[in-house]
Amino acid sequence: MIGIEVLATFSLVILCVVVFVLLIQSKQKLAIAQNNCALLKEENEQLADEIDRVKKELQLIRVQAGESDRLKSAFLSNMSHELRTPLHAIMGFAGLIANPTMPEEDKVTYANIINHSIDSLLEIINDIFDIAQFESGVTGVEMVSLNVNELLNSLQTWLNIEKTNVGKSDIVVKTNKANSDRNFCIQTDAYKLRRAMNHLVCNALKYSNDGFIEIGYTFSADNKINFYVKDDGIGFENDKLEVMLSQFRQIDETPTRQYGGLGLGLTLAQKFATLLEGNLWAESKEKNGSTFYLSIPYVKTI
Repeated sequence: MIGIEVLATFSLVILCVVVFVLLIQSKQKLAIAQNNCALLKEENEQLADEIDRVKKELQLIRVQAGESDRLKSAFLSNMSHELRTPLHAIMGFAGLIANPTMPEEDKVTYANIINHSIDSLLEIINDIFDIAQFESGVTGVEMVSLNVNELLNSLQTWLNIEKTNVGKSDIVVKTNKANSDRNFCIQTDAYKLRRAMNHLVCNALKYSNDGFIEIGYTFSADNKINFYVKDDGIGFENDKLEVMLSQFRQIDETPTRQYGGLGLGLTLAQKFATLLEGNLWAESKEKNGSTFYLSIPYVKTI
């Protein structure tokens, strides 16, 4: 009987141990399950947040795509107008010149109008070609020697001619050369710097009716040469600069806007500045003129 009691007690102890072990294992499994549940809940919340983020991004992309389509449509419509204007002038005045009874002085006047229209047409084509190169990613840099003071002189000469062509003869064109050496040269991509500066002076002439336009350059302590174009035209608030530098954008984008153009000039000037390892910025105030700066590395000609 004692042996049976001992055996029963031992069995009970074994059973208790087994039950205890099973209980411990159950608690561990329950803890693991609860932990996994918490992880799944957290992952589910993260997934929901990610879905919300993706939805917002898709919505933003749709808005941006719509805006891009609108801008491109407006650009194409504007480009059509800008192209037809000089073309109509060329065809119209060429027909008048062909008239043998036309007085010679009138022929000279009409020929000048035709030449001006051709220059305008070529400028539009150059802008489209330049932006197409940037869009395709094939634009590179070709470093050559450029006479800086000759560049300013040529821009001044062009402005003095162009201001008369557009009926703004009262504008005074000035230059400011930090280096008076007529042979002062730097190493840069001459075409891209000329194009950038040309866009800045065109912009100054477009938005000025009188007063002055000054073209110049200075040197900075960080080994940069800072070109600038200053005018006392209509100016703008500085918070508008981002719009002005955006592709196909203009401050006034209404169909009845006063100032024409494709909205590419300042965009291209900024792209050229970046390509030349420089930057473009402006200081302006509405009705108090503007100053656009184009800063590039000062690399001396050897």
